[in-house]
Amino acid sequence: MSEIRKLPASAGAQWLLDAFSVYGRAPMQLAVLGVIGMLVSSLILVLAQLLPGWLGTLVQLLSLAVGPLVFGGMLWAVGEIDQGHRAQPAHLLQPIRDRRVSHLLVPLAIQLIAVIALGTLLLALVGTHGLTASSEMLQKMQELQQSTAQPSNEQVLALMADAPVKRILLWIVVSCAAFVALSMAMFTQPALVVFDRQSGMHALRMSLQGCIENFAAMAVFMVLGLIALLCIYFLVFVLMQVALLVGGIGAAAFVMQLAVATVVMPLYVGAVYAAWKQMFAHRGRTPPPVAPGGPGNVFAA
Repeated sequence: MSEIRKLPASAGAQWLLDAFSVYGRAPMQLAVLGVIGMLVSSLILVLAQLLPGWLGTLVQLLSLAVGPLVFGGMLWAVGEIDQGHRAQPAHLLQPIRDRRVSHLLVPLAIQLIAVIALGTLLLALVGTHGLTASSEMLQKMQELQQSTAQPSNEQVLALMADAPVKRILLWIVVSCAAFVALSMAMFTQPALVVFDRQSGMHALRMSLQGCIENFAAMAVFMVLGLIALLCIYFLVFVLMQVALLVGGIGAAAFVMQLAVATVVMPLYVGAVYAAWKQMFAHRGRTPPPVAPGGPGNVFAA
């Protein structure tokens, strides 16, 4: 079991700096991996549209596994760069070779369960009548905002009278708390799975515990990461405007996808790798011998 280290708040800034440092050492190598992942996802989606009925739906579901697989492979590639080696396209298959794919897919199952649970909670708190009243309230408020007259407080309160506002606000608070918890649980989970060979569910718990114990560092990382992301997207926006003038909407969308695959995603992977290195006293990257009977239960502790 990995031991969690207590880090100062400044560690969050260091994760971001380390991510830029690793990316700066091999930008083209990481960009190639990102492009490969983008092309594979695009090809699977195109194939899903060509296949009829349930086959297309099945292939679309298969495309959901590409993201975690590419993320795990890029983590391994970032580790190779950190050790002074080259990142190779074959590193994207490392989770398959190490039989880590099922463990990397556990967060997808948890997200699905969370969506179902939150939807059920909303229905239990508000009910169908409350949902209808809330939809009508939002529609009428939108109509008031679009009109030239400024709505009075009495009009707004009258619109909110039939809607269960307090229960909706309670659901929003619970949803935000669940989103934060899931984000922290999934932050270092792939690294714990790929490098420390932990099971998918146990890695989620360790990631959540590590992020809670280092919440100050996480907060610093999120704030600085958001600032860096806005700066990157500003530059991408300028490139998108040029592409829009030259090639239309399709070219602008392609520029956005390319920027995410070749810059944003590798930087985030590098930050996750840096956080894993500092946050956990891990066993290292040498895989232990596989126990008899296969890779084991992905939900086991």
